[in-house]
Amino acid sequence: MKPRYKKVLLCMPPLPGVYGAPASPPIGLGYSAEFLTHHKVENDVLDMRFPDTNKWENLKDKIKEFNPDLIGFAVHTYRHDVPYSLVSEIKKLNPSIKIILGGPHASTIRAQILEESEADYALSYEAEKILLDLCNGVPLEEIKGLIYRDKAKIKSNQDAPFLDLNQIPFPKYEKFPLKKYVRKQINIASSRGCPYSCTFCSIKTTVGRPVRIRTPESVVEEIEYWYNKGYKDFDIIDDHFLHNKERVAKICDKLIESNMKDLHLICGNGIRADKVDREILKKMRIAGFKQFSIGVESSNNEVLKRMKKAETVEQIDNAIKLSCEAGIDVSLMFIVGMPGETKEDIKNSIKLAMKYPVNNANFYNPIPFLGTELYEYVKANNLFVVKHPDYLNNMAHFDDPIFETPEFPIKERKEMLVLTKKAEKEILRRTFARKLKKYSIIGEVSSHIIFFKPVYKLLQQANMKSHTLKKILVYLANRFDLRRMEAVR
Repeated sequence: MKPRYKKVLLCMPPLPGVYGAPASPPIGLGYSAEFLTHHKVENDVLDMRFPDTNKWENLKDKIKEFNPDLIGFAVHTYRHDVPYSLVSEIKKLNPSIKIILGGPHASTIRAQILEESEADYALSYEAEKILLDLCNGVPLEEIKGLIYRDKAKIKSNQDAPFLDLNQIPFPKYEKFPLKKYVRKQINIASSRGCPYSCTFCSIKTTVGRPVRIRTPESVVEEIEYWYNKGYKDFDIIDDHFLHNKERVAKICDKLIESNMKDLHLICGNGIRADKVDREILKKMRIAGFKQFSIGVESSNNEVLKRMKKAETVEQIDNAIKLSCEAGIDVSLMFIVGMPGETKEDIKNSIKLAMKYPVNNANFYNPIPFLGTELYEYVKANNLFVVKHPDYLNNMAHFDDPIFETPEFPIKERKEMLVLTKKAEKEILRRTFARKLKKYSIIGEVSSHIIFFKPVYKLLQQANMKSHTLKKILVYLANRFDLRRMEAVR
């Protein structure tokens, strides 16, 4: 079979306004690059999220230097206009270069992404094999998961079967500027997918519901690879890490047996509260798990039931309590204003957030992503308070509300968001004081200085805008055992 494309440039477009400089390399692009390298397809990478690589001129220079015949972009729903614009510029520069779009947005809107952009191809779900088949010259109509232009028509092939993750090499990030990332941390995907049906979650359209898992040996092998290169911080980014607790226990056992010292493992995407128990917490703590998030969402059982969370407030409360007792730094994630929720429910959520010595808490506006039940509900009931559908490009979870509900009008939602931001700040201040307590009165005094409004605002600006200052904040956070708290918002 004659190769169709011999040189592939993989590109992570800029994400304006999102946490300043990137914390770590993008794992999706990392997997695609590694898979192509493993199969002897020449490729290079450009991460445009850095201040010195985020302009069209940077991409143009890379194209002239590498001379690719295929360029792939990872496209997120937020600010998808940015890669669209870059695609247009590439076509002006050299119409013969072919472009493929992947990522969450492509998987969600499918063929529509080619209607909205000048790209030649798009793909849904897992990119690795689709990209390889495209490069290797497999007939377009035979590549499952591929969306492509056929003259004036856009054609969509049936979805590809999900991959065996144990057959995919983990990313080595050989073409990525590892020293430039804010954190010296590697993200680990020990599984893909989540079987639950939360009405606000887009996992069904972006990653897929079936849970695909890696063996404990494979996961520990990846951690050991990076540990031997000087890395000790790892974020397990699974959507449902505790799906199989027996597997998690085996991973922990192998980490303990490995004698890797001073590991700092977190589950930033969160774990399910109903899977937490003392036994698994103890094992995770010994293995090096120091921090994880818990998706609380709401303090009202009826609201949780309505959003199909399949958990109760009592289970969540117990999981927070047990985790704090086990010495885990817990971050809580709440959603403000889901259908059925009221102002009083948010006040109760704030009480729950402040009940235990958690690391931090974040209260988010729900975003009705395409393909979710929440989107269908808001659309059917005409509840949008922003221009529709532009919010998908311009809104982030911490912006103003996107919709209102009969029981929670827009004015009350904004009032509650002010209260939740105060609660977030106070929880952070308490954590700083608690963590710095060993420095006696200095800790308490320092926490009040840091969270004094002018100082706090300055730290926010530094965190969002300055790559150098953000790296300093990360260093200080690590130095004083305040990891994952340097992202002051």
